Formats: sequence, structure tokens, C-alpha cells
Amino acid sequence: MSYVIPSAGLSLSAQERLRGMAERMVKLRLANKLNVPQAKALDPVNPAIIVRDADYVTDFILPNAIIGLAGWLSMPLAAIAGMYALFASSVPGIVTPTVLNNQAVVFYGVDILLADAAAENVTQIIFGVGQANNRRAQFDLEGLYPHQAVSGFFSQPVCYDPQEIMNIQIRARIATGVGARVRLATLVAEPTQQTVI
Repeated sequence: MSYVIPSAGLSLSAQERLRGMAERMVKLRLANKLNVPQAKALDPVNPAIIVRDADYVTDFILPNAIIGLAGWLSMPLAAIAGMYALFASSVPGIVTPTVLNNQAVVFYGVDILLADAAAENVTQIIFGVGQANNRRAQFDLEGLYPHQAVSGFFSQPVCYDPQEIMNIQIRARIATGVGARVRLATLVAEPTQQTVI
């Protein structure tokens, strides 16, 4: 069962445990795909696979236009209950990034980045895979809004393997005409010889 756990209700150690679970999962998935022994992937001293925080622009948007784009921003929310791509170029244009051959990606949490006078404008986040957009996971975000910080962890991390297309969408509660600032807590796993940007 997939649901969002509000960050406000989690101790720091519980948050660290959820992030650690996502890190372990993505390392093991990539190790399996690259035929790296599990012990080498998880070696704490000299790991064969490293994990880093994702960069919205360089990991998901390139080689699409990035002029004026610095962070998480969805397609403009044009209609109530409409589904909108979470990844958008600065045009804005829909982006459905593909995981690189030597990487795996895991999403383990979400933050709704509200502007000073913004209303709660997103109700759901849906993780699809491939051009067919087969559903991998779905989370209800409205349970986060009563809390001071609109932030939560997924009960189950959502992983994408090498060469999978990430088709992630949000459902609009309000037609704002602008993109929503929905940040996903994301880790990227890659071999240690990979240059980290």
C-alpha cells in the first residue's frame, strides 16, 4: 500500500531510516542491472555504486530548453482535476525523462513548495512508466496540507531502472494557470567511476 507520511509526524531518525531504505533499494536495483555483486554495491568504505541527490535540471530536463529554469516546476495547471507533467522545460513543454543506461532513480518523498499566498493546488501525484504510462504508484497529497510544512515521505519508495521512461504527473485541485512547485525527494544511483555533477 502506498501513502504519504507527513514529515511533521516523523522523528529525524525515522526520516533518516526512510531515506536509507530508499538509498539501499536503488543501489541494489542498479547493482542487479549492472551485474555488480551486492556486497560491492553496499560496501561502506569503497562502494561500487554511489548515490547522490538529483538535480532537477541536469538529471531530468536536459537536453530540453532550460533558459530561466532553475528548479522543480510542473506544466501550468490549466483546469481543475487536469493531469499535468511534473517535469517541464522552460518553454513550457512536457518532459518525460529516460533513466540513463548506468543509473537508477528512486523517489522517496515530496515537498509542496508554496509561494507566500499560494493555495493548496495539487491533490495527487501519479508515477507512470513508459510511453504507455503504466501506473507504478499513486499518492494522495491532500493529507499534507493541514500541517505547517507541506512535506512527506512515501511509505514505499518509487524506483526507475536504467532506460525506463519516467512519466510523473500531478492532478490540479485549482486552475492557477502557472506551474506548481512540487519537489520530489530523489536519489540517483550510478557507478563510482561516473562523474558527479
